[in-house]
Amino acid sequence: MIIEQPLIIYSRKNKAYIPNPNRFWLVDKKLDKAISSLEAQGYIKKISEIITNNELLFNELVNLHKKEVEVRKKLLEEKYNDAPEFVKKRLLDEKVGIGGIENFWKKPFKVKCLHLWTAYHLSGKKFENFIGYYVLKLLHT
Repeated sequence: MIIEQPLIIYSRKNKAYIPNPNRFWLVDKKLDKAISSLEAQGYIKKISEIITNNELLFNELVNLHKKEVEVRKKLLEEKYNDAPEFVKKRLLDEKVGIGGIENFWKKPFKVKCLHLWTAYHLSGKKFENFIGYYVLKLLHT
């Protein structure tokens, strides 16, 4: 249903290393299409408003962003120590959270993409989150 991508991808076409701050991706086409339908119905904005107006949810998701930054730091040390500095800089930037969302601690909360949050939610207990839960609940009702 999901795959975990490497933090750094080498593009042969561009002959360059590309930082990849979005580690998890949905690969289920049916789920992908269903989530796209929710996005077309305006659920990115709706969910963003719910989170922005609920301090507990807001803080919980900000903490998930921080957790992702810490995971990236650890992965860079363990697996990508010889990566180019400009790539490391982007991936270690504490202003860049899950999926490359910048300034994630500021309101209004930036959902960016329902696929992204659902993929992280499905990646395991460590990244379970309200957005992924809510999306899956909407799709199963």
